[in-house]
Amino acid sequence: MLKKTILFDVAHNEMLNIEDKEFSEFSNLLRRLDINIKKNESEHLTKEMVRGVDLLVIGNPIDDFFSTPEVKIIVDFVRSGGRLLLLSEYGSDYLQKTNINDISGKFGIKFEKNLLKEVNKANQNCTSILHIQNFLKHQLTKHIREIKIGGTCSLFLSKDAKPLLQSSEETWPEIFDSSTEQWIKDGEEEKQIIAAYSEFGQGKVIAIGDIDIFTSDSNIGSNSLDNQKFIQNIINWLIEPVKESKVMTFILNQLGDLHFEIRETNKIMNNIIETMTILEKRISYLEEQPQGYSQTANLKKSNEEESLQEE
Repeated sequence: MLKKTILFDVAHNEMLNIEDKEFSEFSNLLRRLDINIKKNESEHLTKEMVRGVDLLVIGNPIDDFFSTPEVKIIVDFVRSGGRLLLLSEYGSDYLQKTNINDISGKFGIKFEKNLLKEVNKANQNCTSILHIQNFLKHQLTKHIREIKIGGTCSLFLSKDAKPLLQSSEETWPEIFDSSTEQWIKDGEEEKQIIAAYSEFGQGKVIAIGDIDIFTSDSNIGSNSLDNQKFIQNIINWLIEPVKESKVMTFILNQLGDLHFEIRETNKIMNNIIETMTILEKRISYLEEQPQGYSQTANLKKSNEEESLQEE
């Protein structure tokens, strides 16, 4: 069996550089799973670059943007069977000064520009280190009892994207106020989505609002609680192929959406044609009127204006 290949993009100044010491535990895990590791360091993503790649990892780009052609290449890569792991951080695109949402949005996932906090039960102070103990039933959360997430933003989902991790009900979002340079509360305490997944065409996508879980940090990194098991579940799930039945469902949904768009476009075109027809008839009518009729009409209009002025 051929080894699976993971491509880490670092050409957009991503925080997750697999060769950095702080990601050594993650790197060791991938090697134990017998996965081939590649990096893109200095080029824009191209079709040739992702050809033969099983999983593309974009780990929180900072102060850099993906071009429109790159976004299309990534979407096509997933649709045709590629897998994608997207990671952001607190404040998402707003603070990180990037456009990862241009990519994630294609799969129904948006990283929101906030920071999630909850009460630390040990000392009753608020903290951005979240303890996740309740999990949705899925292969990705199998055998997971508790994990820690630190400094995450929340996710907003649409289309066919589904939640993977949710915070406790005692979690609230805060946004950064640039005028005061402070974080201010921006919502009530409730469950927040902090990780999501989507199956798109023949491919798969996982998005997480935090990158620290992949570090070697003993408090919130891969060595904390069941964090490493969760990461291993992510990699294993991503490199498995999508079931054929789900691919057919995706195709049928896409055809349905296309049919709706075509129908709406036809309505617009018919309205335009109808309006142009009416205008053409009016122009033809005016052109067919005798010259004398036009002069009489103008004279009548002039007399009416003079009469009004005298009054």
